[in-house]
Amino acid sequence: MVGRPRYLPGSVTASIPKVSAWLGGTVYLRITNQLEPSNAIVIVHCKSGDGDLGDHLVALGETYKFTFKNNSWDTTLFFCNFDWVSSSLGKLVSSTFDIYKAKRDQERCLHHCNWLILETRLYSYTLRTKFWENLYNWPQ
Repeated sequence: MVGRPRYLPGSVTASIPKVSAWLGGTVYLRITNQLEPSNAIVIVHCKSGDGDLGDHLVALGETYKFTFKNNSWDTTLFFCNFDWVSSSLGKLVSSTFDIYKAKRDQERCLHHCNWLILETRLYSYTLRTKFWENLYNWPQ
């Protein structure tokens, strides 16, 4: 289906504890390209205050993954830039979003933060609601 997320991750738990640096929790972040009908390759470039993960080419249906641990103050932040050519808009789409913010995401996605790149917006799976939620829209 165009414009709506197609896949849902496996089982989720009813109670949602926080991922805290004090608990030694690793966060697994996944960004999946579902840019239909453009079938565009997305250049994903993620950074944090501690490092630059570089450019990654993510083709339709592919997933870019990385892992990290929250810092001791639970202020971990990763932001990613996304560049792709939209066939429907006929132009380059480029935007940067906070892909992981400890204060926002510790309860929202726990250890597994999943994102879907769609033509109209960026979705993230939220454990509490068990829905893919639109957190960001592409610039017009």
